[in-house]
Amino acid sequence: MAGTQQTDVVISKGRFEAFSDGVFAIAITLLVLELHPPDLTIPTNATLVSALLAMWPEFLVYWGSFATIGIIWFNHYALFHNARRITYAALITNLLLLSFVCFIPFTTLLIAREGLIPVATAFYGLVLLLMSACFNVLFYVMMLTPGERGSFLGFLRKRNLWNSLGPAVYAGGSLLAFASPLASILLFAAMAVFYLLPGTVKGTLDATGGSSTST
Repeated sequence: MAGTQQTDVVISKGRFEAFSDGVFAIAITLLVLELHPPDLTIPTNATLVSALLAMWPEFLVYWGSFATIGIIWFNHYALFHNARRITYAALITNLLLLSFVCFIPFTTLLIAREGLIPVATAFYGLVLLLMSACFNVLFYVMMLTPGERGSFLGFLRKRNLWNSLGPAVYAGGSLLAFASPLASILLFAAMAVFYLLPGTVKGTLDATGGSSTST
């Protein structure tokens, strides 16, 4: 038994969580670095106010991206809080998840530079969808860890509105972008607000016991 546990462990939990937290912190910091002050030919109060108001799509996407990364970080904490070991499958899936988290600042900058055009907005939604899918796969991997959190049937039983809504909304929002980019961004922002509500946060903690997802 001890020998089996040794081969399952590829990295200490502390180092795993520290690396993940570092990536989340860097990604969320990069968001604000992609916001650039307006370049005014004649800086006056009126021109500055006008330029800042014109940046509202950038601010909306920034706050939506910030909240989304924060939600993923929270659920990541809940997922691994009670984990006793990190397997190779969890390590690889987590790296894939983090790769999409790091991609969010790029998609945010893309919208900031190009504006709310269909392709840029749909690409933003696609990254959110892939990130959400990776998190669900990571949850699945942790559920199947021997002796940790049950079986595939247990994983299916935990599927509910909270952990299935995200992928569905991100997929729908990506398609909606081709009809109305603004409506798509508002839908993504609403999803972020929904998962930040106290009732949803409490439901996540209660459902996980350290092992659920609502992304």
